[in-house]
Amino acid sequence: MLDSRAVFESRATEIGINAAELAGLAAAGVDSFGKMAFSCNYVPAQAEDRPLIALVARVCGVDPPPPDREPLLRRLFFESYTLAAADRRSRLEKKDGDEPRKLAQAERASRHRDQELRLTGLTLTGELEPSNTLIDLVFQMLEDNQLKYVRWEQCTKELMGIKSDPTWKPDSQGINREVMVKEEMKADTSTDLRLKYALQRRSLAFDQSRLASYDKLEKWLGILLEAYAAPPIDNYKRVSIEQIQLAEREMFKYLIRETRRGIKPTGGLTPMEEALDRALVAPEIRLHLQPLQSSKRKGLDEDEPPVKKSKAAASENEKLRRTIENLQGQVKNLSKGQKKGKGKGGRGHNRSEVRMPSELIGQNATTSSNEPICFSYNLSGCKQQKQEIVAQRACMFAPSVDRRILSASVPTNEQQLKSAS
Repeated sequence: MLDSRAVFESRATEIGINAAELAGLAAAGVDSFGKMAFSCNYVPAQAEDRPLIALVARVCGVDPPPPDREPLLRRLFFESYTLAAADRRSRLEKKDGDEPRKLAQAERASRHRDQELRLTGLTLTGELEPSNTLIDLVFQMLEDNQLKYVRWEQCTKELMGIKSDPTWKPDSQGINREVMVKEEMKADTSTDLRLKYALQRRSLAFDQSRLASYDKLEKWLGILLEAYAAPPIDNYKRVSIEQIQLAEREMFKYLIRETRRGIKPTGGLTPMEEALDRALVAPEIRLHLQPLQSSKRKGLDEDEPPVKKSKAAASENEKLRRTIENLQGQVKNLSKGQKKGKGKGGRGHNRSEVRMPSELIGQNATTSSNEPICFSYNLSGCKQQKQEIVAQRACMFAPSVDRRILSASVPTNEQQLKSAS
């Protein structure tokens, strides 16, 4: 406020200073409260006021100054001197727990208007309007001449109405008083778009505080978004949000280290912008934006859901499971003499209690209708059975043989009876 030209002009107009007198003050090099407070060798309540009268006469262009204009300029000088003394006292008595200093409304509106004129491609409303809390937080860095990291959740947008809760807090003299504490608002960064808006609001807040231009900070935001949106190469993962956040912290660590002497612009040079130009190509920062190696096999992205098993694979697994169950049951029968469990021939059917020959372990001893299957035929061949019965039982026993071929090649009893008749 002390060095704000917009606040000075706004207050002077409220008091009653006209445009000609403001022009006279500007011609004398007075355009802020700080300059007005030390524009002449005079202290309020001092008996000798000729230096102030000389200043008023130079501003009005008439010596002696008009009687109706002199009180207004005296009042403006007194307020300037009082604000300068209060600012000095607040800097000396400042504590770490104190709230950030706020920009005056006139200065805030002036800086916002200046941004709208410079950044013509942006609509600085809604999602792209940084909150007063965010702007005050960055402005306090300028007052302290020290850069700090601004977290993502602190990049809030302007809201209508902020909830305040009463609480007891000690003042500067150690006396507990009831004060209204504002509820801390947090920015929404749940989606990629909302995170982009939050980082843009932070860039606009730094631009309003004259610490770094919006274009410089948008270069860094473009690097982050490009790394996050880039498709991963084979056997590597996509850059995650956690990597983006780590790169952000490393960036601010670099900037804080490079601006230890201060961040206030001097002589047209902005220390934060100069450090930012070097940080954009620093390898220790870019390293956090490199894709990490993936444990997935080639061709699969970590973000993609697993592929469902096909019907053929599920059927093959079911066959293997049944075969294992059948083998387990037959091994128990060899040791106990009694068959237990389910086999490959079907679920829920009764099984024969006879022991399987060692050569036929893994096969079924009976058909689905609980009829026995000839072991001799399947081992060395059986000559005692009829040809059609042997073929049918062999077909039932050996799943690799096509039953339709055997039934077509071997005549059944009904076919033999018809041919005999």
